[in-house]
Amino acid sequence: MGVVTDVRVRQPRTNDVVSDRFVVTGLGAGFEGTIGIRVLGPGGRVLATDSAQSSGGGIGVGDFVARVRVPDPPRAGTRLTVQVFGDNPGLPDEGPSPGFNTRTVEVICFPDSRGFLIYRVEAGDTLTAIVRKLRPFTRVTVNQVVKANPRIEDPDEIQVGWRLRVPVQD
Repeated sequence: MGVVTDVRVRQPRTNDVVSDRFVVTGLGAGFEGTIGIRVLGPGGRVLATDSAQSSGGGIGVGDFVARVRVPDPPRAGTRLTVQVFGDNPGLPDEGPSPGFNTRTVEVICFPDSRGFLIYRVEAGDTLTAIVRKLRPFTRVTVNQVVKANPRIEDPDEIQVGWRLRVPVQD
């Protein structure tokens, strides 16, 4: 029989800014409909695990959603890897690890953030000036703004019209 399984992640997307609690959604299938989720920190250390139940049940691909919590999150601006996979209930030496159809998504973690603002760069702006302008709304550093925006290669060179994500933190 030509039936195959699959896993697709719809959220988060690559380079999304997330807090220490975030939603993982997608389509997938796994053993008895279980989708496994792992969050890896720098060096591949497992920071959190979770699972979701696919609406396709044990026989079909269906949508899934889980709210993941990283209990001991890294410092603000740390890149994390989210792995989503079809659960593998076999013995450690059976099947792929951590599971079937593993998908990975790189995200940027800002623990305790309440989301982010989007700031459009205007003529004459510098990152320092932007951080000062937004001080009534959030307490971030220039370095944190750089980490939240992978397109910034040199903090001294930002371009008019860029839309920058600025984490909302107290």
